Amino acid sequence: MQQLGGLILTMNEREIKKQKFTQPSKNHTLLFSIVGILTVIIMIGTYMVVAKSNTPDSTLKGAANIGEKVAYSSAVKLQQTNVENSSKDGKVIITTLSTLKDKKFIRTEYQSNETRIPLTAFVQPDGNVMAAVSYCEPCRGETFHITGSQIICNVCGTVWDLQTLKGLSGGCQAYPPEALTYSLNGDNLEIPQTTLDTWKPRV
Repeated sequence: MQQLGGLILTMNEREIKKQKFTQPSKNHTLLFSIVGILTVIIMIGTYMVVAKSNTPDSTLKGAANIGEKVAYSSAVKLQQTNVENSSKDGKVIITTLSTLKDKKFIRTEYQSNETRIPLTAFVQPDGNVMAAVSYCEPCRGETFHITGSQIICNVCGTVWDLQTLKGLSGGCQAYPPEALTYSLNGDNLEIPQTTLDTWKPRV
């Protein structure tokens, strides 16, 4: 025992006091743990947001890919191949993936009562398949061709980027073929019949 200022401190008491000053606070340890966990969560969330923002817009309407990239010739005008479509269980089968792998660019017409809508589907440079209304509203053009990385209206000559459908030149740049959401059922590209029955021209 040691006499200090009129108080007698045992060895155990001195050790307890020493630990109070030398050991890190449990509260501080818990705080550091929480901060570390939150940092990891924020990093993961940021990565997911950035990855999603880098997804090309052109893929939002697509559900199929032919499994390879396509390089169209800039010296050839690839015209649309006319194909038949069919309807089943409320879905319109506009073409098949096998047909698109072979032809790359098709056109068909959906008809129901007084409704007639020209439709198209094509393989984009990255291999994605896009389905769209084959119509350029201002000039009323219903057919298109592909040259290089561009899709071009056969009536007005307006040019769009084949991957993004962004207007490049011409008078109808704001009206590329209007992309449609479709599903891939086996080999069939299907569009809900209600989507086509309620479709209206943009102008």
